[in-house]
Amino acid sequence: MFRNFIAWQFKKPTGLFGNFSSRVMIRGNSHRYSTLIKDMDIESGDKILEIGYGPGIGIQMITRLCLTCKVYGIDFSKLMFKKASSYNKPAIDQSKVQLFFGDYLKMPIDQNQYDKIFCLNVIYFWDELSKPLHKTHALLKSGGVFHIFMASANFLNEKKAPDTVFNKYSIEQVVDALTAAGFTQVEHYFNKGYYIKAKK
Repeated sequence: MFRNFIAWQFKKPTGLFGNFSSRVMIRGNSHRYSTLIKDMDIESGDKILEIGYGPGIGIQMITRLCLTCKVYGIDFSKLMFKKASSYNKPAIDQSKVQLFFGDYLKMPIDQNQYDKIFCLNVIYFWDELSKPLHKTHALLKSGGVFHIFMASANFLNEKKAPDTVFNKYSIEQVVDALTAAGFTQVEHYFNKGYYIKAKK
């Protein structure tokens, strides 16, 4: 029961435990964000969306790297919305960042909007892959790229991540689902987790 509660705090942080999981995310994900963002090959003027921005450190990294980029994010944790909004307040005030609170799967689709979309440690919280991946494909411009980081199923099992919260997809399942959603040139490599790149 308690393990499930802790796992949910990484899926949708709330309250005091959510503050703890937020600090863990910042410490544990900084190097993953650095690698993922480097792989994104961000260009001047890119319009970028992060799914599940957590405390907002990835978005801040991008705005410091690219002064002309517009970065958007959506997260369904009200606590993370507040933290990320505070963390990125200067960029928000300058209209470089716009954050949304809500469920990605329920957000209105405005097709062909983004040059790049990315998510880190989010994919296991989708109970099935078809709908979110098709939605992401629709949101990307032609030639746009979706970047994903996910831990391996073996790692999640070693950490005793409960199956009731984490969907432990294999890399093969994710690649197949991306291809079925219409992505081309799906590539991946392993470095303490899978970094995946899928082009529309």
